[in-house]
Amino acid sequence: MQYEVEQKFSVSDAQSLHTRLEALDICWGETVRQEDAYFNHPSQDRDFAKTDEALRVRLDGDQAMFTYKGPRVDSVTKTRQELELQVANPGDSGESMKQFLQTLGFIYVHSVVKQRRKGKLVFQNQTVEVALDEVEGLGLFIEFEIVTGEEELKAATDLLVRLSESLSLGDGITVGYLDLLLR
Repeated sequence: MQYEVEQKFSVSDAQSLHTRLEALDICWGETVRQEDAYFNHPSQDRDFAKTDEALRVRLDGDQAMFTYKGPRVDSVTKTRQELELQVANPGDSGESMKQFLQTLGFIYVHSVVKQRRKGKLVFQNQTVEVALDEVEGLGLFIEFEIVTGEEELKAATDLLVRLSESLSLGDGITVGYLDLLLR
């Protein structure tokens, strides 16, 4: 089973953070627009807001995917089981994927739109995925992520904590953009 170990931080000084990341030899990719449409389970017994789960359709450039995220497994990072299914040819910007879920009874909740610049860096011999997100209605954030198996969860969590401490990022945010927007 794969888990996504993630730490997220609000960014107040983008230039300073950029300088610190460059010192770690970050390798940046292109900036892409992502739109995440979130859905809730049709059963009142399984309200995703209460069970801490997420189901979304992500449109990322010319790619589209379904993503399910399970409940968080720790309070330090945003570690969750993650299942993704990429659709080969979305063609219609993912509208058929949204309609598919709604036809099954899933309830559209809200969309999160962001400009995401992806990057990678190596910290203490471990590759870390980096995402610098400008989220509509929220501002600028940075996320660090490692995808790992259950047996490596603690090591991945500890590594991300050390990375964030080395960058002097302060307290992390353990809720998603959707939760922040709906507050």
